[in-house]
Amino acid sequence: MQADLVPALDAAGMPGPPWVFHGLLVLTFFLHLLFMNLTLGGTLLAWFAHLGAGRGADDPRRVLAGRMMKINAFAISLTITTGVAPLLFMQVLYQRFFYSGTILLGWIWFAFLVLLTGGYYATYLYKFRGAPSRGAGGGFWLGLSAVSFFLVAMIHVAAHLIHVQPGLWSGFADNPWRVLGDPTYWPRLLHFVLAGIAFSALVIAWWAARQASRGTDVVVNVALARLCWKWALGATALQVVDGFVLLMVLPREVLLAFMRGGAATMGPLILAILLGVGLLMMLARSIDPVAKRGLVGGALAAMVLTVAVMSVTRHQVRMLYLEPFTAGNQATVVPQWGVFALFAVCLVAAGVAIAFMTRRVLGEPAAGEDAA
Repeated sequence: MQADLVPALDAAGMPGPPWVFHGLLVLTFFLHLLFMNLTLGGTLLAWFAHLGAGRGADDPRRVLAGRMMKINAFAISLTITTGVAPLLFMQVLYQRFFYSGTILLGWIWFAFLVLLTGGYYATYLYKFRGAPSRGAGGGFWLGLSAVSFFLVAMIHVAAHLIHVQPGLWSGFADNPWRVLGDPTYWPRLLHFVLAGIAFSALVIAWWAARQASRGTDVVVNVALARLCWKWALGATALQVVDGFVLLMVLPREVLLAFMRGGAATMGPLILAILLGVGLLMMLARSIDPVAKRGLVGGALAAMVLTVAVMSVTRHQVRMLYLEPFTAGNQATVVPQWGVFALFAVCLVAAGVAIAFMTRRVLGEPAAGEDAA
């Protein structure tokens, strides 16, 4: 299997200008990342906290695990839902690369559906058969959920690296496990995991600081906010280091092309680096987030902005990987503006609905069976 056997362009053409779909792919993937960070990083964070928790019900680590998984009962479904749109735009722009890559992974790609389903069910088993409802237990289900989502992340990183390197498809066809030896595989995976842990920890720290300032369970929430702040600081510090490692192990031709791209490529990258370092400095300024709620809100906003900018950089790196196989080979544009308008309306409506549901969940949390 050689790179010149990349499937032909879709004869039906592209239903709109390419720049529209590139923009929508980045936008919808950014929205997906926000919930994915809670699902992947939050579940791992909850598992680590559960393993280190004491027997007391007010142990902040036990409280952290319970609260994080209550959030994930919603976040996991939103991760799946928001993952549909970027997958559709991948089909429009890169179907001949992406789906070829998933075929090369074979049963490994299909396994992610099993792992995703198993991790989702294990989350509910922990919620209703473990510590959140019974005060103790459920560690097995929480661990199963965390491992499942981690393996899902491994599969997606593998699919990404395979589909952007058609020149190596013959080797992947013989042994898809070779992707684990790609110099960028582990730094890329670690980058996602650390981002998820830092984001999840900061979300819980922000919520705990907010509750403490309102006089709700002050002692527990102050301890929880401080614990999560430390997690966010440590994960962010490691992620900054890993980000530089990932940049250095990119293929030489991709890195050079990235630098030759000028402000279009270097601008977002430099901004992302500055945001990452700035976020690290914000987190290191205080060990008491409750006393500086403005700093907590600013740090969370900076992290969301960093995720947005890194979504742009990630997409640009993909384009540079595939440039030798897409240059001078553009699909015919056959606009379908009616369909696009319908999608735009549905996207806005979905965003409003998710914002409304999130506000209701935060402001009026259900209890008992209704919490399911």
